Amino acid sequence: MSGSAFSKDERSRLRELAGEVYETELGQLLEELDAEFARWRVGELPASELLAAIEDFQQNQAHELGSLYRGLKEPELVARGIAQGLLPRAALDPVLLAKLDGLVAGCAPHGG
Repeated sequence: MSGSAFSKDERSRLRELAGEVYETELGQLLEELDAEFARWRVGELPASELLAAIEDFQQNQAHELGSLYRGLKEPELVARGIAQGLLPRAALDPVLLAKLDGLVAGCAPHGG
């Protein structure tokens, strides 16, 4: 769906929601990294391995997430967030949600 299919208010809401999805997804990745810090604090992980985890996070996970968010438009990001359970459908106005339904279906994981 093209950007012109959304009203000015809807585009503004999509930007806001895309930011929320990004923060949620980044937070999940940071929680994983925080678990490595916790292991280091109790002596289960050497400092050198913690540093390797930090570098991996920065060079891989954070980079990939940033590339993804730079490469998609807000409607796609919001639809992806809904499909992955990062954003509840209830966060969207029913009219906006209806406009995104096709994108959400296209982002849904395929059962197997």
